[in-house]
Amino acid sequence: SDSKKKHIWLVLSQYSKNVVHPTVTMVTTSNKPVDPPDMEVSQRKHPSSGSSAGHASDNRRSKDHHNSPRDPHRHHHHSRSRDHTAETKAKSSGNTTEKSSNDPLRRGLRIFIGTANLGNAAIDPSSLSSWLPSHGRVRHVLHADISSSDDNGDDDKNNVKRGGKSKRIDDAIDSHGKLEVIVIGTQESLPGNRPAVTSGITSFMTGATTASSTKRQQQQQQPQQPPDSTFQNVFGTLGKPVDDLVHSLGKPADEYFDSLLSKTGDLLVASSKNSDLPLLSGHTKQLRTSIRHHLGDDYQTVVEFQRGEMMLFVFLRKDLLPASRVESIHAENTGLGGILANKGGIAAVLTVASTKLYFLTVHLQPHEGRANFDKRNADVEEILAGTGGDPSVMAHHAFVFGDLNYRVAFPTSTRGIAPTKEESWAVCANLIRRKDWKGLRESDELEKALREKKILCGFRTPMCKFCPTFKLERRSGFHYDKKRTPSYTDRILWKSMQQNRSIEPLIYEPISSFATSDHKPMRGLFFLPERQPLNLHRDEKRMLQLTFKKLKCKSLVPTPDLFQSDLDTFLQIYCEPQSLLSQPKPSSKLPKPPKTKTIQTSDRPSWPNEVHKLIINVFSDEDLAGSRLFVKSVLESKVLGNATIGIAMVDLEDLVRKSLNASEWEEEGVETVFFRNGKEVGKCFFDLLATWLVET
Repeated sequence: SDSKKKHIWLVLSQYSKNVVHPTVTMVTTSNKPVDPPDMEVSQRKHPSSGSSAGHASDNRRSKDHHNSPRDPHRHHHHSRSRDHTAETKAKSSGNTTEKSSNDPLRRGLRIFIGTANLGNAAIDPSSLSSWLPSHGRVRHVLHADISSSDDNGDDDKNNVKRGGKSKRIDDAIDSHGKLEVIVIGTQESLPGNRPAVTSGITSFMTGATTASSTKRQQQQQQPQQPPDSTFQNVFGTLGKPVDDLVHSLGKPADEYFDSLLSKTGDLLVASSKNSDLPLLSGHTKQLRTSIRHHLGDDYQTVVEFQRGEMMLFVFLRKDLLPASRVESIHAENTGLGGILANKGGIAAVLTVASTKLYFLTVHLQPHEGRANFDKRNADVEEILAGTGGDPSVMAHHAFVFGDLNYRVAFPTSTRGIAPTKEESWAVCANLIRRKDWKGLRESDELEKALREKKILCGFRTPMCKFCPTFKLERRSGFHYDKKRTPSYTDRILWKSMQQNRSIEPLIYEPISSFATSDHKPMRGLFFLPERQPLNLHRDEKRMLQLTFKKLKCKSLVPTPDLFQSDLDTFLQIYCEPQSLLSQPKPSSKLPKPPKTKTIQTSDRPSWPNEVHKLIINVFSDEDLAGSRLFVKSVLESKVLGNATIGIAMVDLEDLVRKSLNASEWEEEGVETVFFRNGKEVGKCFFDLLATWLVET
């Protein structure tokens, strides 16, 4: 009866005031389960006056709840109103239950990452709405009704919410208003075309940067004209010159062209003979228009880049545009022959305020087996090399996402016999049925590659506490195709390079209701705390002298085309931005970065008696924001020329922060790692002395 139900709600509400609220399912007289009120959300701080979108969303929700008397969230709405009234009374009496001025909401960037292999099919509006946040509203992500799975086992250390069924996010993070940054990557984005046919006939960039972009960047981002009918022009748009291609293959161009046509189909022949390529306009225009319309007018498209079937979108909330710019956009193909753009990656680097953000969307080698696993690892290294280098050097914080295609691969038996496809599918289906996510993780190829440092060293990804996202029937829910072992092919990874600021994952989940692809899209919500200022003033005119002593390297790994005997190495030390370097005279050029002597034929070079100094201007907080030191190991070759072995990074801003309260600060045995294209290629050790100087 209604009276009994009211009594039960009263007991639960009283119970929740004194005890941590458990997961409760209430049963009505019709024996249908009803979720309890969201007690955790009801305790959140109300949005500020600047977050009108949050209020508007709440008002719309409350009207719907009043029209549904059995909806338990109606009680949740009333509990919010009572809490708000109580807070108002407390303010008037001088006793407030809100967060005080000493404990405000944490400020920072809320970054949304969405990745989807669209299966060369158009997205229906329902699937798009379930995947991307409507008008960028944070609440549409935090409180979405996503039933991907239940947790099994203890939460991992990242404290990530999944499927709307795990614990609440940090109350100190604003859950209202609109996201600051939205990044979307898609693969197989050309509806109605066979993947083998549309595999990168063109490289196309449509997007724009902010007004603060350089002229060169703007020129790079002009839409390219469709290729001519000649062989060289067609292949010239694929990202690698024909001459290099022919040289690497060791066969005439016409022989390779004939073999390529036999693999990619008749449409490629037609496209190479016809300058009119509809793939560039009509088939992707609807996707771009749908995404922009769904996100609304509060966002500006700053990156919109298409390479073959891959696309990358970056949207910034318009109030961030004056302090933001696009630094670079690059793409690399790893498809058939290393030139076709059905596989590869697109990387963009943005500066938002003083923070550099790196976004890389990828589509790697498909299929199961050890050879394909090794090819995926090699593809990651090739993509990083072709898109500007290691993310650890290019930005302060980095995200890598997309259809990475890493599979669930079960180990061989004690006799060395690998399981058949049927056996693998049956074992995987059993683990999914039991919700044994840890068991699936043990056989996840991506976890293995990260653990063994084969790719993306230092990057992290949460444990997948949900059903695998591939290969599925094209309908709502998780219904697997027996042709492939169910696997976590669609992923999001991140890495932070700053000492005092780290990316915090809040949401990591698949979209089970997405019905138009054989993949389920992934989405993640991440929080990057606001940088803490150093409180410096320009009138102080201080300088910091950094002294490097006892420099040495260990385990240097040369590039693959060099022999161990070629390791004649020296080190260079420099800072970013270079404008921080102190100049002997106001009109003089910037001083050259310190450089060690060359040590011949050693993977463990050392310079025990050398001392190198850098003098850094520490005039203002703005100048130092995001500043970094780099130590670059360089291979000196008289035959091939100098080549970079790897680059190590030191957080200069953190060094200044540590040394502020002393005239001199020293740290012995500083250890840094050399990175090259996502791999560790050695280590560097040195003693560091920081001494404050006063400008005379």
